Amino acid sequence: MPNTHYSDAEIAAALEACAREPVHIPGAIQPMGCLVSLDADLGRIRQVSANIEDFLGISVADVLAGEPRTVLGDELMDLLDTELVKQDSSASVLTATAQVDVQGKRHRYHVVAYPSGDAFVVEMEFEMCPEGHRLLDKVNDWLVEVGKIDDIDTLFDTLTRRVQELTGHERVMVYRFDENWNGRVIAETRLPVAESFLDHYFPASDIPSQVRRLYDMNRVRSIPDALASPVPLVPPCGPDEALPLDMSRGVLRAVAPIHQEYLANMGVGASLSVAMHEEGKLWGLLACHGLAPRPMEADLRDALCALVQVTMPRMMLLLARADTGLLHAIHQSNETFSYEKKHLFGPDDLIQHQGGRWLELLDASGIALVNGKQSIGTGALPAEENLIAMANWLSRHQRRDAPWHTQALGETPLAPWQEGDLCGLLAVPLPTESTHWLMVFRPEQRHSRRWAGKPEDTPMIRDGQLILTPRRSFAQWQDEVKGRSRPWRAIKCRAAEDLAKNLAVLISSHEIAQLNEKLKSLAYSDGLTGTWNRYRMEQAIDAELNAAERHDRPFALLLFDVDHFKHFNDTRGHEAGDEVLITLCRVLQNRLRPTDNLGRWGGEEFIVLASDCDLVGGMHLAERLRQSAEELDLGNLGGVTISIGVATWRPGDSRKTLVARADQAMYRAKEGGRNQVEAEATDVE
Repeated sequence: MPNTHYSDAEIAAALEACAREPVHIPGAIQPMGCLVSLDADLGRIRQVSANIEDFLGISVADVLAGEPRTVLGDELMDLLDTELVKQDSSASVLTATAQVDVQGKRHRYHVVAYPSGDAFVVEMEFEMCPEGHRLLDKVNDWLVEVGKIDDIDTLFDTLTRRVQELTGHERVMVYRFDENWNGRVIAETRLPVAESFLDHYFPASDIPSQVRRLYDMNRVRSIPDALASPVPLVPPCGPDEALPLDMSRGVLRAVAPIHQEYLANMGVGASLSVAMHEEGKLWGLLACHGLAPRPMEADLRDALCALVQVTMPRMMLLLARADTGLLHAIHQSNETFSYEKKHLFGPDDLIQHQGGRWLELLDASGIALVNGKQSIGTGALPAEENLIAMANWLSRHQRRDAPWHTQALGETPLAPWQEGDLCGLLAVPLPTESTHWLMVFRPEQRHSRRWAGKPEDTPMIRDGQLILTPRRSFAQWQDEVKGRSRPWRAIKCRAAEDLAKNLAVLISSHEIAQLNEKLKSLAYSDGLTGTWNRYRMEQAIDAELNAAERHDRPFALLLFDVDHFKHFNDTRGHEAGDEVLITLCRVLQNRLRPTDNLGRWGGEEFIVLASDCDLVGGMHLAERLRQSAEELDLGNLGGVTISIGVATWRPGDSRKTLVARADQAMYRAKEGGRNQVEAEATDVE
């Protein structure tokens, strides 16, 4: 019956009912073993499975009426009392081997015992594996082999091959969950008779949430005969209990009818699944399929669980190695930060220099540093106005102490500013006072998914109710994923956070450096002309005097002022006078050598300090400056001239004596008619 006959609400209700199916309390077991439920003090038998006589040689009625020690024997009862009752742990599960006398013969049993509510449950299977030492050797061999594997794909391929050799199942898979609990087969070993499910997806509804929770409590689910009829418990519930016995921690729990139907539709006659956990979270399953019923010895089942428990730490170690390599590369980039900061490079320079490397490490196509006003970046990026809009939205709506990321930008509130195929965004706030975001973009990763059957649930009417039935076909079905990038792994987010923290340090350092430069400029520069102020010029003269005394290196000092400047100010105004000084300094600065420095001495007086220059050179320089001033066209303001006095260093000079000689020379230039150059007097004054 097609889905379109039902409303979304009806189908959602059916899904919810499926998720609540009490698979942990089926009221029955699989026929591969028997079950006995005891009171908390082990003094009375409460329930038994209807097949108890097949295993213990005693009828159901006699077991329920008998003493626990008579039924189970002293060895097993002592073991239960010591390991379960006296341990007083509601979460403990006992796995052991015990011998029980059955009609005069001793039989060995594999025992799984666990507390369930106010009862203790004992599950017993015949010990069928005469080669337990062989299995231990296989586990030890796997422990050695795993330590030599340095690739995760090889690890899982080898695991499925080893498990298939041990169990004989026609198909063995590693089945990994994604973030939506869909499963994908990432490794497979199969016999030719079995269909391949490698790289196929299975919808989350195939392993619903309540089943996944059971895997967190009990790592193994064994179904040796998928079509076997369940064995009921007698009585159906314990004394004074309304619900059947909770068998979540056991291995004999009966198979839910919907799962039996599912396995039959898949053509599976026997199934074994072992949970694979990563840091306490269900990561995937080792899944074994037999095309026909296949007995599964308890010791082999435990050995397979041990193989998985050895495999997962190795997988996490290999992942950690890869993650460490990424962080190491990021830290190497951080060393570049330290080098660059010494040179006071800004974040824009650093992104241009290191951006390509960051894109490679983060598996991205574009990276940008964005605030509410501007952006800098490299690679494939949205337009700046869209980057700024995204940053403003993030600043208003997101936490400032954690990254924000998406695979599908078009499905988020940032969709209006998405451009092209940029579907993935990782945005990391910088821990700075001003709002900055490090934004990393990924392109769309359009790809096809092969499903083992179409991923949809089929509703039908059963007993007058709308219910969900398992899929009837597992033929390959394909869909295309669009509008999504590769997912952001936690390690990539951490690496981006490291970059953001270091960029924050760089931005702060750069802002401090810029402030220091500004303060330095204010301290050493003339506020009007931008030339050195008197304080900075005095420092420079003193430094030249020291160098001259030490190395006998000549230098010249040129002192000049603007002719008739007071009259100019009085007639044209001070604003015009300021403009003259600014323009004059700009022109004269361009006439100086790189080793010469211009500074304002006071008012309209200026000094040029010419390093490594004798009196002849100083006079030539002064004349060039005088001519430049004379040729200066000030438009409506007319023109100006300057008078220059030149003095050079003499042994024993001080700043005062040197400036005094230059001042006297400038005075003579003015006395001589202005607009001329005069050298210091040759006699020592």
